[in-house]
Amino acid sequence: MGEYELDNYSYEDYLDIDKTTPESERYELIFGHIYMMSGASRLHQDVVLSIALLFKTLQKEKGCETVIAPFDVKLSCDAQTNVVQPDVMLFCEEEQLPCLVVEVLSPSTAHKDKTVKKELYECVGVQNYLVVDPLNHYVDKFVLKDGKFHYENCYAKEDTMPLECLESSVEVESFFE
Repeated sequence: MGEYELDNYSYEDYLDIDKTTPESERYELIFGHIYMMSGASRLHQDVVLSIALLFKTLQKEKGCETVIAPFDVKLSCDAQTNVVQPDVMLFCEEEQLPCLVVEVLSPSTAHKDKTVKKELYECVGVQNYLVVDPLNHYVDKFVLKDGKFHYENCYAKEDTMPLECLESSVEVESFFE
């Protein structure tokens, strides 16, 4: 099952829809579009779990918190309220805004993750954005500099990737265990 999109919705519309649907339904509101999301694959969830467990282990020393979806994050950009459910988030310095967001690609969400969600995370000031490809075992990393995301690198399974939020580096292979 794919993802469906509805146009021209406000945050109030989002709240109304959320109140009238079963709790199993998941939605995101991004720049006035409501995206209805279907369930994730086993591979997707395995990668999310591996990343979250790794971050959970590393966060203890830094006073950070790892959070996984489904968890609504309310973000304001250009006077619009948006609500997203990133796959993995790392909150370190500021409780309202994650310093690092991870989206694990799936066929139904890849385009949104690489475009509108990236634009939203850039707009609100997320410091690091990781786009993880679970099939090809790589991670595209974006770093915020002067208010814009800059593509840092494509990290392969055999690479070590720095994580500024944690003042640490990780073996990319551990994302895919």
